[in-house]
Amino acid sequence: MSEGEIQVDRGDAQRQPISEAKVISYASMYLPVSMALLPVALYVIPFYAELGIPLYVMSAIILGARLSDAFTDPLIGVLSDNTKTPWGRRKPWILLGTPLLMLSLYKLLVPPADVTAWYFGTWSVLLYFGYTLVALPYYAWGAEMSTSYEFRTHITARREQAHFAGYLCFNFLPLTAALVIYFSTTSSTDLSSVLANFSTEFQVIMAERAGNIAVILEWLATFVLIAIPVTVLFALFTVPEPQLATIERQQRGFLASAKVVTRNGPYVRVVVTYMVVGGGIAMTAAMSYFFVKHVINAGELYPIFLLVYYGASVFGVAPWTKLSKRLGKHRTMLYGLLWYAFWSSWIPFIPEGEFVLFMVVMCFKGSVVGAMFALLASMAADTVDVDFARTGKNRAGLYFSVWGSLRKGTAAAGGALGIAGAAFFGFDPLVDPDLVGTASGNSTTSLMWLACLYSIIPASLNFLILPMLSGYPLTEERQKRLRDRLDRKIARLGRFEQ
Repeated sequence: MSEGEIQVDRGDAQRQPISEAKVISYASMYLPVSMALLPVALYVIPFYAELGIPLYVMSAIILGARLSDAFTDPLIGVLSDNTKTPWGRRKPWILLGTPLLMLSLYKLLVPPADVTAWYFGTWSVLLYFGYTLVALPYYAWGAEMSTSYEFRTHITARREQAHFAGYLCFNFLPLTAALVIYFSTTSSTDLSSVLANFSTEFQVIMAERAGNIAVILEWLATFVLIAIPVTVLFALFTVPEPQLATIERQQRGFLASAKVVTRNGPYVRVVVTYMVVGGGIAMTAAMSYFFVKHVINAGELYPIFLLVYYGASVFGVAPWTKLSKRLGKHRTMLYGLLWYAFWSSWIPFIPEGEFVLFMVVMCFKGSVVGAMFALLASMAADTVDVDFARTGKNRAGLYFSVWGSLRKGTAAAGGALGIAGAAFFGFDPLVDPDLVGTASGNSTTSLMWLACLYSIIPASLNFLILPMLSGYPLTEERQKRLRDRLDRKIARLGRFEQ
């Protein structure tokens, strides 16, 4: 399909889906790019805590770094909306931000021996800015690829599958390395003996070599520094941007545009939902390593847990998005939040050492996470049509800049709140997990609060937003009627942006 054939916003033409190959090419870019931020909560925070940076200091740095996005995200969103090049509006910004994203991620994952809080803070801020330059235009690009209610969900579902598939790829690294080390160093030639000793020796290898956080972060840096440029360039050169119509009645300044955003009722509902869900999941992610290491007492098996959990997230996207075709996006989101909260409620009652039981519960819980992000992003793309009908201009960049800044701000707040909460209740990440309940270890009370911050507290927040979803107005029928009116108006008055 040529540049002029894809998703041209001429009536019903843009509703026709682009080829699956181009959807996958677009989504594949998110596999390594999305890995730039979540490892900060999963690995970087525990790693820097073990290097001596206090939890309170890191929580303040992360919160400050993410709050800076409140200024940079809208700026990049408006600039990308108004960028006009033969290559498109979004692609130049993605290409510009990729080198900064790669450099700052490497510096954060592979720090020098004498690391300081200033070092952590500097590269955290640059990492978030580089991510904004890449991810914000990328999300807007995806929202503009189709105007179809269902096909938008298909695009965002593929993107979220790539998102969590990235974590699967990464978590295979320490497991594969541990297997290679074990079978290459064992002296036994008897297969039954090798298998009998596997469990004990494998955990030792994971703890001392393959599962060491410093080693894992080095592997992550190597993986993303190779995968990011390959997938970004592949997406940029194989998936063209659509030509977009505009029927703008008047030019609006930034403040006037922002005011229109706040009056978009469906969009406000989606954003508030995303803020609550994202903030809760960020709190869970920040507590994840600490919970597995100090409550389940299986820190060396953390990569296995992530592999299973994110695997459930990847495979869970398809059935939940299929359900959304029957129930609608907002109703499926409502049931997904209840499902997530139900399985979260069991986590604090899992006995110490019951790693297999913990993984089973987390599989059920994680099966809906990828689908929730996909559904919310698709719903946000639908709400851009409401703005287009009111203002006559395609401004997905502005909408996803607000989306991005609020999303990252609440994610930072959720992670910082979790870390600060654990520290407030006396949790010490540096003590031996086997010394719990003693004078030299964490108290049972501090671990109880750690478990609550990891599971029950963030999941309970979801109940606050259930009324917003139950009465969500932009259903499939209404969105289709809105697009019909827009298509007729475009045919009569529209012109096309380059």
